[in-house]
Amino acid sequence: MRRLSVLLVAVLAVACAGEDWSCVEQGQTLYSVSSSGKIGSADKGCSCAQIRDFEYRNFGSVDEHALAADFGC
Repeated sequence: MRRLSVLLVAVLAVACAGEDWSCVEQGQTLYSVSSSGKIGSADKGCSCAQIRDFEYRNFGSVDEHALAADFGC
């Protein structure tokens, strides 16, 4: 079982290697897009500053506790 877990982690690491993510803002939505076209959550391609700025501009305030819990900022 341990051997299978190690193999799975190795395969996932190789599959994700080299993937560049960009931050995208569309209306009141913030998300990330990879260089291969995959869509992901904002924390993959957006900096904490970008997420914080987006929250402030769209909602008038920033929930710092949620930002830390959700994105590690």
